[in-house]
Amino acid sequence: MGFVANGNNTPSHIQIKSDPFYPIIVLDQIREIVRIDGAVTNERLKQTIIEEVIDLNRLLISLQTKVIQLSDLSKTKIDGLPDTDYLYLSAVANGVAAKINENYRTYDSSNSGAKKAEQAESTVDDYRRNRQWAIQQLLGQNHTVVELI
Repeated sequence: MGFVANGNNTPSHIQIKSDPFYPIIVLDQIREIVRIDGAVTNERLKQTIIEEVIDLNRLLISLQTKVIQLSDLSKTKIDGLPDTDYLYLSAVANGVAAKINENYRTYDSSNSGAKKAEQAESTVDDYRRNRQWAIQQLLGQNHTVVELI
C-alpha cells in the first residue's frame, strides 16, 4: 500500500463566522462541495474563504435593509434549511473554487500541466458563472440580462 499525498483530510471543524446576518461557513463543507484536496492546506483554504465571504457580503449588503437575517428572505426550506443558506453557500463555494483552481493550476509547467491549465480555464469560468447565478438569485434577479442596442 502506497502513500497518497492528496488523500482524505482529517476534519478540521473550522468555521468562518461573519456578520450574524449571513450563515456560518464550514471549511470542511467547502472542501467537500468543490472537491478541494489536501494540496490546499486548511490555512490557505480558510484565507480564501474569508476573502470570498468579504467580497460576497459586500455584494449582498443591500439585502440587510430588507430583513434581519438572510434566511428571512427564504421562500422555501430544503432538507430543513432555508434556500437562501444553500445559495449563499453555493456562491462562497464556487468563488473559492474559482480562486483555488486559478492559483494552483500554474504549479505544473510541463506539457501535461499546460493542457490541465487549459481545461481548468473552463472550470474556473464555470465556477464564476455558478457564483454569479447564486448571487443573482439571492438578489432576486434573473440569470440572463439582455440589452437592446
